Amino acid sequence: MEMRILTPANDQAYYLKTFIEALVQKFQPLQILCLSQNITSDVSDSCFKIPEFDHTAHYFLLMVTESITRVDHQVQDFSNNYFKKGTVTIITHGKEAIADAIKANSRFFIKAYSSANLLYTSDGYSNCSCQTQYIPGDAAAKASKNYNHRIALAGGFLQGALACINKQQFTVGTFLLHQVVEQCCIALIRVQLGYRSEVHNLYRLLGICRCFSNRPYKLFLTGSKEDQRLFDILVKSYSGARYASDFAVTEAEANQLQDRVRSFVKLTKTMCLNKIECLEAEAKAYREYASDLSLVNTSELYSFNGI
Repeated sequence: MEMRILTPANDQAYYLKTFIEALVQKFQPLQILCLSQNITSDVSDSCFKIPEFDHTAHYFLLMVTESITRVDHQVQDFSNNYFKKGTVTIITHGKEAIADAIKANSRFFIKAYSSANLLYTSDGYSNCSCQTQYIPGDAAAKASKNYNHRIALAGGFLQGALACINKQQFTVGTFLLHQVVEQCCIALIRVQLGYRSEVHNLYRLLGICRCFSNRPYKLFLTGSKEDQRLFDILVKSYSGARYASDFAVTEAEANQLQDRVRSFVKLTKTMCLNKIECLEAEAKAYREYASDLSLVNTSELYSFNGI
């Protein structure tokens, strides 16, 4: 088994190494790639006490499997229960599906296999370089299409949520707020990464968002216990509002959540539109580069043929 571990801090690297070994033993993947890591270190030092060090980390991992069957939920549940020195957001895909996506010019998978850190590989090789070059092409158009679709859904759910809350239907309104956040996260992930998420859990969606920015995550989870409590209500509303007779949301909680969700919609719009502009600029630059390269090659051909 070949393994190459990141080195943020010795203890964090050790816990990650132990977790990867357990993950491999449990699911027998072909590869595990680290697509992003967010590590914070708090040091409390004083002449009156022994220094205290606290490391927290979030890892976004891609696990590659032999089978095309997705096992995301099983793997995520295992990760949540096993890894206690931080959090892990993990997605799984079969090797054939990834190969097909790369052939189809997938922005997400080409970038992953070009830049990600390989934590584990079953074949003993220590790198996973991608020979396929990503072509910007119509990435901006695709991102814009997906953004327009998802933000329209988010807007509709938000209108419904506000109407329910105004009519004192706080539980249903909170469920609709959940749908707003879900659609915004899907839009962000699709536009920023070029990845089509099929996840509904808000913790996992925000975990994927941390691959490109901490702003979506920190808008809801600032570190305070009250923010954690409110977000848990939002997460639980997905099933609680529909199936749990004892699930209830107060007027104060619904109003706080609607304010936070409105801010999240604004953040989503800003981040998505800025990214689409970047994708358009990348496509334009690539077209100009390809055009110049074509002219150079044509000129060389004419020169060779004596024209």
